[in-house]
Amino acid sequence: MNNLIFTESNQRFKISIPNEILIEVQKLCELSFPNETGGILVGSYSEEFKCADVSGIIVAPPDSKSGPTWFSRGTNGVKGELDRLWFKKKFYIGEWHYHPGSSSNLSSQDIKQMINISNNENYKCPEPILLIVGGKSDLWEYSGYVFPKGKPFVYLISE
Repeated sequence: MNNLIFTESNQRFKISIPNEILIEVQKLCELSFPNETGGILVGSYSEEFKCADVSGIIVAPPDSKSGPTWFSRGTNGVKGELDRLWFKKKFYIGEWHYHPGSSSNLSSQDIKQMINISNNENYKCPEPILLIVGGKSDLWEYSGYVFPKGKPFVYLISE
């Protein structure tokens, strides 16, 4: 099983995403094309909190809304699913979403949403991750970011 690894140059932040999760995300992106889609990243952290290990996703809840250049993740059923996963030691660690036929670069809206999440105590996640998928089925592109509460976001480089 291969993983996509994102890391910061000084190794403070690291994300590991298994290929089977990327394949699952790609399928959801293909189904939503030409509209954006997204959801939640769940997983756990290494003992020393140096690496976020993504172990699953929650797909876009049924009350999500989207268009070709925007996505608003709904909340229907999310709390119950996260509560269920909590008992399996899998936690909310961030968000993922798709930029159809476009780059995986951040938009100003992405930045605003992630800063709001890092500042929102209800998420219990002061350093949420954002995985952006760009492109389409013949050519996928990925970007990873961390949004530490009260600090500038960090762009992570894939290894």
